[in-house]
Amino acid sequence: MRGRYGRLPSMQALIGFESAARLQSFSRAAEELHMTQSAISHQVRGLEDQLGQTLFRRRGRQVDLTDAGRDLLETTRRTLNALTTGVNRLDFYVKSGSVVVGCPPGWARHWLLPRLPKLRRELPDIDPWLFTSQDEIDLERTECDFVVALGDGHWPGKQLLRLGSELLSPVCTPEYAKQLGRRPNLAKVQRCELLHDEDWGGWNRWFIAAELPTPAPVRGINFSEPGLLLDSALSGHGLALASLTLAAEALTSGALVQPFKLSVDTGLYWHMVGEPSRLEGDSERALWNWLEVQAEAFYEKN
Repeated sequence: MRGRYGRLPSMQALIGFESAARLQSFSRAAEELHMTQSAISHQVRGLEDQLGQTLFRRRGRQVDLTDAGRDLLETTRRTLNALTTGVNRLDFYVKSGSVVVGCPPGWARHWLLPRLPKLRRELPDIDPWLFTSQDEIDLERTECDFVVALGDGHWPGKQLLRLGSELLSPVCTPEYAKQLGRRPNLAKVQRCELLHDEDWGGWNRWFIAAELPTPAPVRGINFSEPGLLLDSALSGHGLALASLTLAAEALTSGALVQPFKLSVDTGLYWHMVGEPSRLEGDSERALWNWLEVQAEAFYEKN
């Protein structure tokens, strides 16, 4: 064999060598691999000839590794373990019921994860594979069956389902809200530790809607991922202008509160977007329909 890997021995020879080295016996290796002892001996001899190294010291029926043999055994074990793991991983790509869903990490963490137990109960044969990315996911270049995305609805040629609008409102922990008083004064927002999401254009939009006379302060921590912004608010770090879609679970549980009910509309909507040809399978269609039902119930309630 020529080329980059031309000096590498055969996989079968390495498997025979590893077994003989581990068991310190050609006959026991032969039993393990369902081969004859002479076949194992032939493989090892061929390996030694190819490498120009003595790998074993023969002592009757028992064999011991030379220094070169021990070195090769370490490499062989690492290689075989890595290949075994890699080959076994391929089963995920063909398992029954697997559906690959692309989505932003914040949506997966704060909207979908709380609903996974219900999904497992109602669709036990479906195994979602969540591919999370904050960047726009190209359906034609990935293996996602469909994606959940925030946008204006412009996905030409794709199957599209609008889930609900994206509203933003200040949220914080109940403890943090205490500093705002029982009747929060909007001006106090200026003295809070503001948590900013760079994708929403800052707090200025909300300050304008609240008719506050000054621009929103720029101080505070900035986040490029809305889910992490919400995590920071949940940790009590400050007041976040957060997605009500993502914050709904925490607001329902009381982990977060809305000290001011005023919200602003981003003009964007959550959508499910799919390549029509990939939604023809029973599993893909079942998960699509299930998410549609959950989203309808969620936006009717909220």
